[in-house]
Amino acid sequence: MENEVPTAEQLVPDIEKRKKSLKNFLTGWIKDDYDRYLVGVLIVAFIIRMLVYMQTKHQAIWWDAADYLASAKRWGLGLNTIDVWYYRRGFLWPLIESSFFRIGLGELSIRFLVILLSVGIVFVTYQLISMMFNKKLGLLTSIGVTFSWVFLFFSGRPLTNLPATFFFLTAVFFFWKGYMENRGKKYFILFGLFYACACLIRMQYLMFSFAFLAMAIVREKWKFILNKWLWISILIFAIIFIPQMAMHNSYFGNPITDLAAYYLGIEGISETGEIGGVEESGFSNLHVYFTNLPYILDGNQAGYSSLFVMSPMYILFILGFFLFFIDLFLGFDKIFKNYEMQKRFFILFFIVFSLIFLGYIAPHLEQRYAMPTIPFLFLIAIYPFILLGSFLKNKFKLKQRTIIIISIIILIIALIPNYNFGFDLINSKKASYQEVKLAGEWVKENSNPEDIVISHSHPQITYYSERSNYPSGLNYRRDIPVGTRDEFIEFVIKERPKYLIISVFERHTDWIYPFPNEFPELLTPAKLYGSQEQPVLVIYRFDYSEIALAKLRASIKTSAKTITPPKMVLQNNTNS
Repeated sequence: MENEVPTAEQLVPDIEKRKKSLKNFLTGWIKDDYDRYLVGVLIVAFIIRMLVYMQTKHQAIWWDAADYLASAKRWGLGLNTIDVWYYRRGFLWPLIESSFFRIGLGELSIRFLVILLSVGIVFVTYQLISMMFNKKLGLLTSIGVTFSWVFLFFSGRPLTNLPATFFFLTAVFFFWKGYMENRGKKYFILFGLFYACACLIRMQYLMFSFAFLAMAIVREKWKFILNKWLWISILIFAIIFIPQMAMHNSYFGNPITDLAAYYLGIEGISETGEIGGVEESGFSNLHVYFTNLPYILDGNQAGYSSLFVMSPMYILFILGFFLFFIDLFLGFDKIFKNYEMQKRFFILFFIVFSLIFLGYIAPHLEQRYAMPTIPFLFLIAIYPFILLGSFLKNKFKLKQRTIIIISIIILIIALIPNYNFGFDLINSKKASYQEVKLAGEWVKENSNPEDIVISHSHPQITYYSERSNYPSGLNYRRDIPVGTRDEFIEFVIKERPKYLIISVFERHTDWIYPFPNEFPELLTPAKLYGSQEQPVLVIYRFDYSEIALAKLRASIKTSAKTITPPKMVLQNNTNS
């Protein structure tokens, strides 16, 4: 009969088949001791990152993360606030975050997603290095990533670097499996998909296209142009990337020329002095990332300023660099024919090109920018363990399993400074920007949705208060020029903001500091954080009396050009 309901006995084989498929999906990749050890590594990685999660889940959001979260909350909850999104950035991460807000989840869930992606990076690192070289190197490199202070620290920060790195390393895995090892056409499709996602999260990752191009050239010379499946992966990438390009074009014109100008400094597009602002960077700063490799690798504070610090991972890195690349340097003329040299060339090209690019566009050291290179840096640092394994095998006739365990123990001991530095840094930042968070929450409780706030911590205040927030320069997005004092006064008269927040946490326009003292009839202290002797943040309430408004209008004609800020505001934020 057509509508006959299957019996329980009939359903059993189907259910068992599904269980078997699920088990194969989850554990089918576990084939030997290395895979079984990886399961233990992943468990340790998850536990460590959950410790990070428990310590950071209620910490205040910093500027960059707030940029994304404020937009995500606006999109997800449909808030009627000003659009703070900077359209030169990839939109995928705030879009993912907005879906959490839309379904009733929030910041804690987003932070947990970052934890899972951080563990995912450990897994992908193992799979990638195992495929390129061997499972022993894959396992040891994944342990290095597990204890890397950079990954530990930023596992507690809902920024874009870690999610983008996960998607990028996965894209490299599929590229290598599909193109370099020709294991299936489906990997070309997955490569285009994951690389597009990585670039939609961090636009800077477009630069890694040069690494893929370099590998195509050394693999096939110029014959790669005729590779149909490479073009299919490019097409998939382009299709996924079209919305980003269209959005970019509507704000900044041709995205290709604009991004080239922005990141390479053509026509001086960027005036921010941040990443993309070569006014404060340029080739004079190429040393920044190279000279701080020991700090990135080991977390030894001394490595921040010197190449010559004797830290465990750095010593291993120096030795490993020589061992890993010696054949490449001696036989570079064989690169078009030798697959082993091609693998080493990719890693060398990728690291050097990435750090040069970062050194050019970033006037300061931000270890998170170098995150995609860190698995390969650890691979080089861990390479001497191959020699250790050979020594133990030949000298003491040890079994392979014993050698693996000894290697793991020695490596973990060498990584202890890295681990300790990561958690020391996490603990030292516990109170960072806490006053800003409290101020934003206070504003939300003491205002209406349509109210306007003036603050230079405007991404954080926007996120926490769910109110439209402007800095005193009115440049609430990075593509908006800084306004004058007179323009601010006219804005106040017209828009009637409710609160002004002045703090030590961000750089303010000079004239805003004495503003409350100039207009005591207009601004009344409503909330103070810190102490009466040394406040770190003050919330002022606007009072639009006729006397206050008249004084404001009169001041437009006589406003001073420059006013020196008081000492309080000149203090550095030691928590940032």
